[in-house]
Amino acid sequence: MFTLINNVIDRCFFTLTFILGVQLPEFMQQYQQRLAGHLAEASSQLAQFELIAQQHFDGNLITMITRYKDNTEASIISTGELIERLSVRVDYLASHLAQISQADYLHSMYQLIWHLDQEIARGTAEHFSMAIPLELNAIATGGTLAIGVLLLKELTVFSVKRTLKAKKTTLT
Repeated sequence: MFTLINNVIDRCFFTLTFILGVQLPEFMQQYQQRLAGHLAEASSQLAQFELIAQQHFDGNLITMITRYKDNTEASIISTGELIERLSVRVDYLASHLAQISQADYLHSMYQLIWHLDQEIARGTAEHFSMAIPLELNAIATGGTLAIGVLLLKELTVFSVKRTLKAKKTTLT
């Protein structure tokens, strides 16, 4: 009876982890889309400042930022700092998008997991819509995760049984 229940639990566990694993590539795709949206918006805003720099500072945005920050009026200084942060953000978003948009799926997944932008990930998770992509990467990710978690569960059960058996033998 215990074996039957364990088999049913294993199958349910496998199915759940497979479905969650298949969602990871979908999350990555939606994360990339959100990241691209943030980059497009920030680039659009920066382009407006670059146009001003083109008109008044010979196209040099750094000179414009420096002059704004050297000004005596607090609002102008704050505007210079804002432009500088926006420029840094555009560079960061472009770099991050390039890293996770690699053609190599495993490299992209690694970049997503280890260099995840918390703010963008939170927004992606809030608006995440589940899908089951029928592509090899999604199925492989789901299968790998499901098998890995199932093996981990079996190793844990085996270790616990072995420990209990050893204690029982020691006590008798």
